[in-house]
Amino acid sequence: MNEWGFKIDEYQRAIGTFSNRKRLIVEGKSDKYLFKILLDEFSLATHQFQKERKNSIDKVDIDDVETLIKSDDSLKLFIVDAAGNRQKIERIHKNVKNLPKYTNLVFFVDREFDNFTISFEEEIKDEMSSHKVDGALIWSRGHSIENYLFDSTILHQPLRILSDGKLFDDAIKIFEDNFYLTIRLASAVSIAFKECEKIQALEKIIDWELIDIDTSNVNLRIVDWREKMYKRGEQDQRGRTIRKFSNEEIEQIINSYQMWYQKIENDNVDESILRWICHGHIGFQVILEVYCSCVHYCVLNREINNELNKTKDINKVYREANHKIHKSGKDDIWEQFANWWAHKAVRNECLYPLEVLEKLGII
Repeated sequence: MNEWGFKIDEYQRAIGTFSNRKRLIVEGKSDKYLFKILLDEFSLATHQFQKERKNSIDKVDIDDVETLIKSDDSLKLFIVDAAGNRQKIERIHKNVKNLPKYTNLVFFVDREFDNFTISFEEEIKDEMSSHKVDGALIWSRGHSIENYLFDSTILHQPLRILSDGKLFDDAIKIFEDNFYLTIRLASAVSIAFKECEKIQALEKIIDWELIDIDTSNVNLRIVDWREKMYKRGEQDQRGRTIRKFSNEEIEQIINSYQMWYQKIENDNVDESILRWICHGHIGFQVILEVYCSCVHYCVLNREINNELNKTKDINKVYREANHKIHKSGKDDIWEQFANWWAHKAVRNECLYPLEVLEKLGII
């Protein structure tokens, strides 16, 4: 609970009345950091030939409501039935529309699962073909800000930096050849967790050891996944381990995943839909773990073909090959992906929230 910060009415009055600089309001710290990376990249790319544009970038403030808005009972005066960061921003935007500094403000929120058709009875569809915009409020193109990174051309170079050079070419080929199947897997997991209302509890459960991969297939090892959920627990006040999921819940989650995986496969849902529909955190987790699984596959394949020292344990060789990834941690890896995304965005080589930069007066 954030006990420091503005009350929501104080904050919206302050920015709507006194914000003389351009101000971008986002949900959380990761959103703020990604936009900072993007603006820095545009600043570096423009300083040589457009001083005015660089000045406009330097004058942008970025606020995240997760940090700035105090979590207290005052939120109940503004938000009914929900107090998420997206709902806070949408409410603030509504209340500052008629204030004098509204034109200096830009708001960006996660789309989440809105405006997707997700049904067994219907074709899975993305009902938006571009960013949704309402005045100064812009929704992300996909579920959340991480989805902009779900492009194999963006991931290639950061993964090269994070990889063992001897195995990279083989691992990245398998990864890129199976990228659609990876996004399909991430989408099926996302929809299943949403359907079972287990996103927060399970968003980090998928790791490379649960992923079954070869040169033409990406799926989950259901038996191992079931066992991992069965063993997951938390301690009560007496220090006893209490299982987090009942047998019925575990089977419900697995059945939901299998049904959605099958539907996406049977309907041959396009990657251009799946990259936006999958949950941002789950998608990032699955993509990274699939790549690690590709590395393990290459280690195993080379060991079988006597290309590696047979005296070495295969898992030890794998750990050495993925040393940089495991050492870096998810936040550092996300930053590397974000840097390369911004590098490509400046060159119009990938999709990014163009409307945000337009409203900030940067492009």
